[in-house]
Amino acid sequence: MVMPLNATNRGAIAIQLAEMRSLQQLLISNDQCLINLVNDDHIRRRLLKMLEDDQKNLGILETVIIQSGIQSQPKRSIQQQLEEIQTQMQDSKLSVFEKVFQHELLKHRQTMTGLTIHKAAQLVGADVEAAIAPIHTVNFENRAHQEQLKGFLEILGVRELTGQEPDQGLWARVEDAIAALTGVAGSVITRTDDEMSIRDLLLMDHTKSDILFAEILATDDPEKIQECFVQLYKDVSIHGLAEEQIVYHAASPYYRAMPDIVEQTDEAIGMLDEVRSLDVRDPDFKSKVKQVRQAVRDHINQEEKDIFPILKHNFSPEQQKQMATDFKAAKSKLQAHEQLPHLLQQTSDRNHNHQWEEGSINNAMNNVMNSAMAWKRMFQVKAVINWIEAIVFLFADGWIRTALNTESLMNPEYNQLFYGFVIVIGIGYWWVGRDISQNHDIVRLGIIGQSSVFAILAYHTLLGKLHPFYLLSGVIDLTFAILFIVFLSTYRDRNKTAQLKGNEFDREGSLRY
Repeated sequence: MVMPLNATNRGAIAIQLAEMRSLQQLLISNDQCLINLVNDDHIRRRLLKMLEDDQKNLGILETVIIQSGIQSQPKRSIQQQLEEIQTQMQDSKLSVFEKVFQHELLKHRQTMTGLTIHKAAQLVGADVEAAIAPIHTVNFENRAHQEQLKGFLEILGVRELTGQEPDQGLWARVEDAIAALTGVAGSVITRTDDEMSIRDLLLMDHTKSDILFAEILATDDPEKIQECFVQLYKDVSIHGLAEEQIVYHAASPYYRAMPDIVEQTDEAIGMLDEVRSLDVRDPDFKSKVKQVRQAVRDHINQEEKDIFPILKHNFSPEQQKQMATDFKAAKSKLQAHEQLPHLLQQTSDRNHNHQWEEGSINNAMNNVMNSAMAWKRMFQVKAVINWIEAIVFLFADGWIRTALNTESLMNPEYNQLFYGFVIVIGIGYWWVGRDISQNHDIVRLGIIGQSSVFAILAYHTLLGKLHPFYLLSGVIDLTFAILFIVFLSTYRDRNKTAQLKGNEFDREGSLRY
């Protein structure tokens, strides 16, 4: 059995990323402080642009932390140190020159931390390296900021020491250094605006899962296999849940096959559950992993083929960025959940209810009945039953009555009208089966109609006016009427759960549907 991961190296990188995030927040605070203190318009404009870059880079760091798959907190000693520096920056005892000097040191520290994390990720795993790839942007822009701040220091230092303006050639040197670094950074920067689009973010997840599968299959080291599989299990499970909450929720009005693609997610996670029950040394382990990889890749291919064009053509760039923000917030909340190992154990039992509480439905029959695919098939089966019954009784009712030795109908036209209506209702059930999120009024009408048919047939059977054979049709209708009631109840409960969770996320600023 795959045991919980004690990923020392991954955890150390997660701590460093958390410290980079805290430092980035301090850099933004410093930018704002210096903008208010500096009187030089040229320097102020540069600081404003630096503030814009730093705010964007904070978003990049948030993305990197979420994509890495491990949430952590800075060491307490580091947090205290940063708080002390922030207090100093707010202190009026320091000159502007001294504050810019402190700011430049922090930029250097941030740059070196980012470069160190990048080098460490190359050794820890290809999936970690892929997850933190956007950190290149932060590293190179911080190097460009360093050169600017060095120029500011020379200018401010000369003014502070002599009261005179520095040599104008200094600005030329600063501009040349900035241009050179910007050119280098431009070749590696992965994004230049405030937020990735949701498609870019999903592609990063897809790439990371491909890499983790490859790492598992390429090594015979049990510890490495265990490390990568546990990360893969967490990533795929959390990705799937966040995707259903955000992406599929938004795209469902434009995609009739959404229940199918959601079902693929559940099946893949269910397969991962089966693999997780095996020992990594089990001869069947890797063959099972290969099966899961194919299932996940098939799901990814369909998603990129069908869902990505829907996102591109039906949502504006701003909406796609907002969706990415919401998607990251959903993943972050799931990653930070204190009972994540237990929650992931229940993932395969959730079946579109998005319920993470203990006591999730474990009974196999309930799992099937809560499955979107099962409901879809139920409505399609009822549609076919309607059509078969209608055709049989429209064209063979006389023969059936003769075989049962019962009287023929006095007004067969009413019989024909009734079974014509049965065919129409069957078409309605088929529509519901194509998209179980829609046309629920047809389901309610079906409950009333089928219950009425059973009641009428049962009444006349008890009076002896109708052969019991005809009651069979009523029993079938009553059975499906009950199933329809269960469906509406289940769907209503699921929506309430999703709404409650959505409201909870909204209160915390995490999700906006």
